[in-house]
Amino acid sequence: MFMLSKLPWLAPPRRVVISAPTPGACQSGRNQSGWPAAALAQGSGTDTLQLSLADVLTRVRQEHPIWKAGAARVVAARARAAERSGYPTPSIHIATARLTESRLELLQPLRWPWEGSALKRVGVQDVAVTAADAEADQRAVMLEAAQRFADGLRSGRALALAMESESLAQHTVDAVVTSKIPENASDLAELQTLISLDEARRVRMGAALQHTISQARLNVALGQDPGTPIDFQGELPAIAPLIAPEAALASALATDPQSSRLRHEAERATQEVRLARARGWPTIEAGPAATVGDRWRLGIALGLNIPPWHRLSNEIRAAKAERDDANARFDVRHRDIAALVSEALLTLTRTDTELELLRGGALARAARALALAEQAAPQRGAYILAWLAARQAYLGARTAELDLEWQAARARLLLRHLTGSLVMEEP
Repeated sequence: MFMLSKLPWLAPPRRVVISAPTPGACQSGRNQSGWPAAALAQGSGTDTLQLSLADVLTRVRQEHPIWKAGAARVVAARARAAERSGYPTPSIHIATARLTESRLELLQPLRWPWEGSALKRVGVQDVAVTAADAEADQRAVMLEAAQRFADGLRSGRALALAMESESLAQHTVDAVVTSKIPENASDLAELQTLISLDEARRVRMGAALQHTISQARLNVALGQDPGTPIDFQGELPAIAPLIAPEAALASALATDPQSSRLRHEAERATQEVRLARARGWPTIEAGPAATVGDRWRLGIALGLNIPPWHRLSNEIRAAKAERDDANARFDVRHRDIAALVSEALLTLTRTDTELELLRGGALARAARALALAEQAAPQRGAYILAWLAARQAYLGARTAELDLEWQAARARLLLRHLTGSLVMEEP
């Protein structure tokens, strides 16, 4: 492919870390290097971090508090499940049989085996629901960090392209403008070149600020100082490669933590129905009893508690409704996953097709047209305007290429997130 950076009057682009000056930046209202003050303040006195996507995901796994929060929630759920399935606390009853006698009873409520089994199963499902929730939160954090990294790669490339555009605009001004005071230029071609330089400077300043924002967002996701400069390692087309995209839907449906949570919620509701039915049986209490008075007498006390049937029927009805709700939301979630996977796969197909057409057509022709227009520019007049138009077309094609690569990278990240393989990214 013909690249603008290969032209003799333009230095090759370099990896962008906001710390280097650009051509034509010494002007009123700007510092000597030409960079915005915020960008310079960011890079002063702070070491630059060199991060790849794998580095970012490793840092998130090791340092983000969402992992500690998830582990604590699972421990709490297990403790509550153990407490719920344990034996109830015994009670002491004191009654006065006569004026000179008192009766003391230590009663231990006894559970039927099927009630204890249902309680344990409810606890198991509670723990599974909590674990699935924690995994869903962790995956969401990983996806956010990965997307911020992709945004940083894009903004860095956009800044390099804006620097290239400004350098090219300055070269055009140097070749065309002959007036010692450019502001007084009256020739149409000279005015157009000066306008293009002003626009290139504005775009470069905006791109620098956007790259600063991208770095700050990733720093926040990593729990770092937002002003820490980052050197984004890698290229958009190479991050988050897919191994078997045709199996993405099946893998996403099988590994989705939200689907797992809903499945466990439905099972928990089923166990709660069984628990409510088990509690419909009378509860037996038994324990030693002693009568204290003129004589001591020891014995065994038995108690029988009859449950309120109307309350149990309401509990059963509520548990069945919760089970139906969980099953319905499970089906909704599977439809959502199918839509997300299909959209991501279609996005990849579309971007691959557009990139192939762009690189083999408009981008290659725009680069050739720019080279020819520069050769004809010394004839001045309309050739200068043609040079400007060719330059704009070429830079527009380069920007479109960058946008398509970014869209494809985001689609791959989403697919890796849905299939659960993003968390397994290794350095």
